[in-house]
Amino acid sequence: MERKDFIEQVGLSAASILIFGCMQGCSKSESPAPTPPPSNNNNPPKAIDFTINITTNPYTSLNTAGGFYVDKANNIIIARTLTDEFLAVSSLCTHQQVLLDFQASNNRFYCSGHGSLFSTTGAVLNGPAAAPLKQYKTTRTGNNLRIFE
Repeated sequence: MERKDFIEQVGLSAASILIFGCMQGCSKSESPAPTPPPSNNNNPPKAIDFTINITTNPYTSLNTAGGFYVDKANNIIIARTLTDEFLAVSSLCTHQQVLLDFQASNNRFYCSGHGSLFSTTGAVLNGPAAAPLKQYKTTRTGNNLRIFE
């Protein structure tokens, strides 16, 4: 058998296998419909409730008015306004999940990805984001700051 004939035979064999596989995929099947993914009713999302000490690392940026800290474990940005108020909102832009910054001089949260702006309550000030950020409550006792729902 010549090389050309061999390659032709291999190509025809491969084509036959592919066609057979396609035909099997197109045939009617008596298999049951796929089952939907399980609901999260048994594992609801954990409620946010944690306390940090703003005088210890990595939270020391919150010692200064205008400072902020991004808690990546909980996807929360914690900010201290120039008027000494503590804020906490979701740290991911609702447009494309880009990490936010806090602009203390403008008292707002900013997405560097597409320029969306959010108020201190998480409301959209400027798009392209259309949905607000989730807002969390804060309570300060001494150097401890509690963030919770």
